[in-house]
Amino acid sequence: MELVFSQHPRAMRWLALLVILGYSLAQPAYLLTPRGAIQGGVNPAAQVAYFLGIPYAHAERWKAPVAAGPWKGVLQATQVGPACPQRSVLTTRLGGFLPPQSEDCLSLNVWVPLGTPPEGGWPVMAWIHGGSFTGGSSGEPIYDGTHLASRGVVVVSFNYRLGVFGYLALPALQAEDPQRRVGNYGTLDQLEALRWVQNNIAAFGGNPHNVTIFGQSAGGMSVCTLLASPLAKGLFQKAVIESGGCTYVKTLESGFKFGQALAHLLGCAANDLACLRALPRERFFPPEGSEAYEAVRKLTSGPHPGTPGTGETFAEGPYKPHLDGVVLDQVPLQALREGRAAGIPLLGGAATQEAWLERLEVGDWTAFAEQVRRYRPEQAEALIAEYRRRYSDAGEAWAYLITDSVLLCPTYAALRAQMAFAPTYAYLFDYTSPVLPFLGSFHGSEIPWLFGTFTVWPFLLLYLTDAAQTEVQDSAGRLQAYWTHFAAEGAPGGWPRWPEYASGQVLRFSQRLGLRPDPYPQRCSAFQ
Repeated sequence: MELVFSQHPRAMRWLALLVILGYSLAQPAYLLTPRGAIQGGVNPAAQVAYFLGIPYAHAERWKAPVAAGPWKGVLQATQVGPACPQRSVLTTRLGGFLPPQSEDCLSLNVWVPLGTPPEGGWPVMAWIHGGSFTGGSSGEPIYDGTHLASRGVVVVSFNYRLGVFGYLALPALQAEDPQRRVGNYGTLDQLEALRWVQNNIAAFGGNPHNVTIFGQSAGGMSVCTLLASPLAKGLFQKAVIESGGCTYVKTLESGFKFGQALAHLLGCAANDLACLRALPRERFFPPEGSEAYEAVRKLTSGPHPGTPGTGETFAEGPYKPHLDGVVLDQVPLQALREGRAAGIPLLGGAATQEAWLERLEVGDWTAFAEQVRRYRPEQAEALIAEYRRRYSDAGEAWAYLITDSVLLCPTYAALRAQMAFAPTYAYLFDYTSPVLPFLGSFHGSEIPWLFGTFTVWPFLLLYLTDAAQTEVQDSAGRLQAYWTHFAAEGAPGGWPRWPEYASGQVLRFSQRLGLRPDPYPQRCSAFQ
């Protein structure tokens, strides 16, 4: 017996689903959508159906995406789609799974709870993966939406174009676009994925009028961009920023300058789009160690290359959303301060030690001072004095300075901007694995808590012992409950009660949950 969804009235559809599940839990799941029939699968233990690798759009190189049309027959949706072209990211360097790459990469995944949805449909949570705008994929197992969906939400994750294919800006690209959009192809993909949700998610039992976007790192920065974009109005009702920030955008002036230099490096005139589009994908990603790789690396690192692996390099990098006047017409933080996202509840926060490994890059206070002067020359002396006052170890001072300046303070600044216009909730993630304590509460360490992917490589390294997994189960479960309740109601609910950020308190996630004073005044005063 096969599991069949249909577009019959809601109660009949889900009643039939439950009856069928009583007979068989090992059969595929079929669903009729506005685009055609689709076959997914069922996770019987979690009581969740999944549909993976659904094409939501197609796009030519450096052109806006075009919504995917109907398909013929039954779409097989049990495997994630290809990743967008990229270099490897940290999880893949550690052995994490990344799907094969293709420029035809605009697909998404949907996880659906089994059971009768509430009136209007399940709340929808749309995940935007991180990766510095240059790497990552919605198909990475660490982002499996099963655990969240089992809590009564429909989870959607999607790919978007990255790096040179997602965020290249050239005057010729702007001139050829009827709306003069340029340098924002990855963001246009995100907008198209959210339009797909509006047009299709009801067939999966989701509520298109109750959509929460949530993302981490570049995904959190993408949430900022969408909060500010005039083109995103009405596509979502709530938002979550995890270790992001609302200032990471580029001007067209800087984008054009970089794009022209890259075109020249690749042997094409900057206005010869046919030449650039004819280049094989591999030309943009030369092998590491090659002369071509070093030339591209030097160009993309910006005028201040920074310490490898730190936020310095990211902050200078060229691949970010651009202020093109159409997709994005204002720095997102300023847009929030002016009420552009009024009425959209916002939840967000960061890890205590986002850049904790960077302490290994600085051995003494002389090296610390040199790094700071190169990183923030205009503020250098004040920052050196402030962080020497706060910390006794030079390496820790450098790691906290990068944590604060690149991720923690920008995220809290976004929350502080939004709290005048909507309910806003702040957290601080402060868990350190007893298995690998030297990693601290590092960038992305909340992801296995959020998705319940403790046993997925490479996060498995943090939870190798039964004791390590046991000690976080309750707190992680409550984190998931807070996020899903926020998606449903616009407030996190739960216990301990999570007050709005305007109260001056944030919720601290560790082995034990608890409220603590807002860290922004103490940790971010040097960057205000």
